[in-house]
Amino acid sequence: MFLDSSAIVEILLDAPERGALLSRLEAASGPFTTSATVIFESSLVLSTRLKMEPQRAHRLVEDFLTAFSVDVLSITRDTAAVSVEAFSRYGKGRHPAKLNFGDCFSYAGARQAGLPLLYVGEDFALTDLA
Repeated sequence: MFLDSSAIVEILLDAPERGALLSRLEAASGPFTTSATVIFESSLVLSTRLKMEPQRAHRLVEDFLTAFSVDVLSITRDTAAVSVEAFSRYGKGRHPAKLNFGDCFSYAGARQAGLPLLYVGEDFALTDLA
């Protein structure tokens, strides 16, 4: 399962969908992956929402990833190409899914790894990953 920043943030903020997301993680039992872009975005969002230093938010994200043995996929030229394709098909201003920069990289990571995507919201539900 590929973890998007929306899911990581929801879990770490103890937000309403936390329980359902944790249940999905436990049921999937791995492998779990994410990308550096997800780690970066999750850290920035948590830093803003929790009003803490970005480094501290990053440690929270890293602790979560370690607890669930989440691997970090490399971002390659192929990843960039799939991200561009995702934006072309599902990007903001082009499609109702309205994928943004980070979403396109999560889409690419899940698609390249051949894994389901763990996310919060309706954006990815409007893509071929749903």
